[in-house]
Amino acid sequence: MALRPAAAAALAVLAAAPGACAQGLEPAGRFTWATAAVTELSAIEVAGNGLDFVAVSDRGWLLRGRFDRQDGRIAGVQVGTLAPILGNDGLPVAARRVGDWADAEGLAVAADGSCWVSFERWAHVARYDGCTGAGQWIRDHPDFAALADNRQLEALAVDAQGVLYTLPEEPPEASRDGGFTLWRLDPAGWAVAGQVPQADGFAVVGADFDDAGRLYLLERKLAMGLWWQSRVRRLRVAAPGDTETLRPEILWTGGQGEHGNLEGLSVWRDGPALRLTLVSDDNGDPDEPTQFVEFRLEEAP
Repeated sequence: MALRPAAAAALAVLAAAPGACAQGLEPAGRFTWATAAVTELSAIEVAGNGLDFVAVSDRGWLLRGRFDRQDGRIAGVQVGTLAPILGNDGLPVAARRVGDWADAEGLAVAADGSCWVSFERWAHVARYDGCTGAGQWIRDHPDFAALADNRQLEALAVDAQGVLYTLPEEPPEASRDGGFTLWRLDPAGWAVAGQVPQADGFAVVGADFDDAGRLYLLERKLAMGLWWQSRVRRLRVAAPGDTETLRPEILWTGGQGEHGNLEGLSVWRDGPALRLTLVSDDNGDPDEPTQFVEFRLEEAP
């Protein structure tokens, strides 16, 4: 699943920086969760206490759970509730594979507790009060319809001001020389906020903001059709109308086959450091159990 570059018109351009940055991610643990009850997790949001979390499945389910930790590392997972995500008509998206589609891929939780979920197949974003109830439809950007099937709105993130951003896994075939389009939800609707350049065959699959307003991207590719490989990059999003060129920095690149199909990313404050919690999609394969992978990022003074 090596993914190709793409482009679309942008208000700001985010240019790639070669190589890894001086600040890197320090491994902080990996926990393998072998369960048949919960499968195919594609996005996660971890609360500030590092224990409670919300996740979505690309089969149309929303999971609320809690981590058991030992010495700060995940040692177990408690399932709180597992409930179907409802479509805009109030019916479970998991009950059908047409129309609303069940393929939930991105999740963002705002400070007021509202949830945003992005979907593939029908590329769209819906808002939920408290992560429950029927989805509130957001008018699509015209470019959403041009996104390749099953390569659509994979990443979703909300900043401290409550502004929502989304990126596709693979941009439209007609625009393949500029990068991944970054869309911002303004009061008048979706607007192009910039472009994130694609490099080395990686595709964007997860996103989240830290408490300093920096956007983290989880990316992946399937090396030689055999091994998953993941990467985390970080950038600052340009303000509306800002034409300054920004440079994403590579914080970590995993080895081929080092982890499973990492798809979800949550960034949260862990005392003086940042913690990144990643979750893998097990693809419904019992031989590829769900993994929670964590990193710490010590900030330079």
